[in-house]
Amino acid sequence: MSQLTHEAIFALGPHIRYVAFGEGQHVDMRQREGLDDASEASSDFFEELLVNPTLLTLARQRGELDCGGLRFVVVGYGNFNQVVVPTPRGHVSVCVALGADPVDVAHRVAEMERADAAR
Repeated sequence: MSQLTHEAIFALGPHIRYVAFGEGQHVDMRQREGLDDASEASSDFFEELLVNPTLLTLARQRGELDCGGLRFVVVGYGNFNQVVVPTPRGHVSVCVALGADPVDVAHRVAEMERADAAR
């Protein structure tokens, strides 16, 4: 059972707007209160259920050809950046405020996921 939590990722700082865990047909999402330009919960749900797993599948297939695998995907939307980190059973998705470093967030979340998987 995973010990990585929404709260642990939100604790990275106020630039974390949204955290979701996706595993098959199960999606567990949380959004920080009081956000400007927040996306709709229903579109977030379908992003986690359909879009992010598809992006990871495509990028993973390419990464495993001759790129050494896949570490993460960053999508630059107009109002925020979305970081998607593959996990052994699905993915962790983190919405990052513009102006914050999404690559740093990706590395930190991947490190947290590795530490969690080692438990």
